Amino acid sequence: MQSITYGTYRDGQVLLDTPYPVIDESRVQVIFLNEAIKKNSVMEIFDVLGAWEDERDTEAIIAEIHNARVFRSDICL
Repeated sequence: MQSITYGTYRDGQVLLDTPYPVIDESRVQVIFLNEAIKKNSVMEIFDVLGAWEDERDTEAIIAEIHNARVFRSDICL
């Protein structure tokens, strides 16, 4: 089973961001990310929330948003 966790390389060691249960002598794969990607970056937000995916064109998306609006005459500003 493969799984993923993040960490930081510092002074010749990879320090995991959170403890991770592994068996001693487990093989690991280390991929060094671009240094510009920092904690709480847009890429990490996409990992958690996911990116917007939609096959529709811009006009169709805007039309759906406009049609979903509710106009109420009982509200006074």
